[in-house]
Amino acid sequence: MVEVGTVYLAVIGVLLLAVLALGLRVLGDIFNEARERHRRRKSGDLESHTEDETSVPGPSTSPDEAADTERETGERDRDGASVPCPRCGAINDPAFSYCRQCASRLRPTG
Repeated sequence: MVEVGTVYLAVIGVLLLAVLALGLRVLGDIFNEARERHRRRKSGDLESHTEDETSVPGPSTSPDEAADTERETGERDRDGASVPCPRCGAINDPAFSYCRQCASRLRPTG
């Protein structure tokens, strides 16, 4: 007769191998995406200091698209003012000193 401990170890071993395989697949996908972004930045297809081409509304975003983004993220304050980042174009709360997306300074030091 098979002992319960042996069956338990076999089941746990199989589950651990399945989790390891899934983890390796996810890490491989992350590595491939990073390599692709690096290649695109090097070739000039993607600006440096941006997450990807659709991450934040840039300066070329239409007012309607910017309003939609602000509505979704709640990035406007009470009187409707917002501060775009000079580096990445992300819309920030006026109370912020640094960009929420790229951490660059929003206003010159005074």
